[in-house]
Amino acid sequence: MSYNPVLDLPKSQMYRDMTALGIYDLDNGTLVRCEMRACQYGFQLLRELLDRLEQDWWPLSCSQERLEEWEGLLGIPPRPEASPEARRKGVLALLALGEPNRTPAGAAELLAAVGIIGEVEEDIASRRLRVRVTALGEGYRDAGECIRRARELLPAHLTVELEEAAG
Repeated sequence: MSYNPVLDLPKSQMYRDMTALGIYDLDNGTLVRCEMRACQYGFQLLRELLDRLEQDWWPLSCSQERLEEWEGLLGIPPRPEASPEARRKGVLALLALGEPNRTPAGAAELLAAVGIIGEVEEDIASRRLRVRVTALGEGYRDAGECIRRARELLPAHLTVELEEAAG
């Protein structure tokens, strides 16, 4: 903790304001001074929690630990060897899941978030979504896990056909 309420109390605005009133005895060991220390300690803890929350709330700037939590919450298969940028991009793609006017290009971006790189073709007339898989994304090793997660994310009202690209 960067602020020590016991040692730094006389430097605080609260201490200066209460001293200026002239009605409180703020010498060491008085009940008022102890209460002020306790309040300032609580405020300092709250401030540190808010600072941590501010730093970790957004996937583009959060800590590695928080990024892993985001991936877990979103069901992204683990891939510790992938770059943090690739992992962050995957989290952001899944957070945009409810975005209106989702297109085949958006579906391809979503699939890349769970490890499937490929082309998506939508055939509304026959209610199909054809995904031509060309590769696994950075850090992904288990194609089965990627496909399982992809099926959870793709529209349930369309039949999804996953096929490997030739060559």
